[in-house]
Amino acid sequence: MTETWQQLQAMLDLPQQEADTLDSIQKDKRKQEWLACRALLAAMTGSAPSIVYDNNRKPHIDGSQMQLSMSHSGAYACVYVHHSRPVGVDIQQMKPSISKGADYFLNEDEQHWADLTDNLLLHLMWSAKESVFKYAANKDLDLKKHILINRFSSNQNGFFEVNLISGQSPQPLRIAYDTFDDYVLTWTVS
Repeated sequence: MTETWQQLQAMLDLPQQEADTLDSIQKDKRKQEWLACRALLAAMTGSAPSIVYDNNRKPHIDGSQMQLSMSHSGAYACVYVHHSRPVGVDIQQMKPSISKGADYFLNEDEQHWADLTDNLLLHLMWSAKESVFKYAANKDLDLKKHILINRFSSNQNGFFEVNLISGQSPQPLRIAYDTFDDYVLTWTVS
């Protein structure tokens, strides 16, 4: 995100509902992030659609069956759309202190096999759980109990498997990931 929020706003013809939401955002950085996601979506769809949120805070394109996920961190924003299937995407700027919070998002089994000194691995695991959380669109999911990561070794890019526990049987999901600069990017794939 190199544009100011004012430059991003000028790129968009926001519906009134979206313009009202923008007016309610107090911080310039938050306005920039919010508008960057909408500018990306407009570039992808050819218009500036209105984004609405359901009871689980999952974004949807108003009046469309298209599935949507958005994320931002640091200097980047990303948007993931699919015509029919649920999607989840997350971007994270890596910070050295993530290991202090590993107990918050890793279950006992994951803590057993994961190298808690591997900053990249921990960020990939955190980001993957965020992507699956967005995919599932269920605010009651617990990152430790309901999103279980299968053992993998971190690399600059690749795939790994996650099990989503939200019904009678686990739903296996494939996560793609990429790394660049001090960022990790994860997204769900079928």
